[in-house]
Amino acid sequence: MLKRYIKGVEYEIVSEFYDSGESSSIAKTIVEEGETAVNTYRIVVSRNNPVTQVPFNKNIEALNNYLLTNNEVLWDAYWEDPKEEEE
Repeated sequence: MLKRYIKGVEYEIVSEFYDSGESSSIAKTIVEEGETAVNTYRIVVSRNNPVTQVPFNKNIEALNNYLLTNNEVLWDAYWEDPKEEEE
């Protein structure tokens, strides 16, 4: 489990890659068993590392290394992706 501090609070980081190679990472509150975690922050990262411009190639370890060292001000308040409307 990946953890990091953002604005003085420790969060669990959960990430996924999109088909495009971009990724979405969510900082969730760390809770006791039986409690519900709260999605607090989110960041979407391009397919290339913003610092080195090396492609992540859907390598979660490389993404995690970036997420552990990036500036915490890059994390936005959590938002949900819009739901696709069914026709």
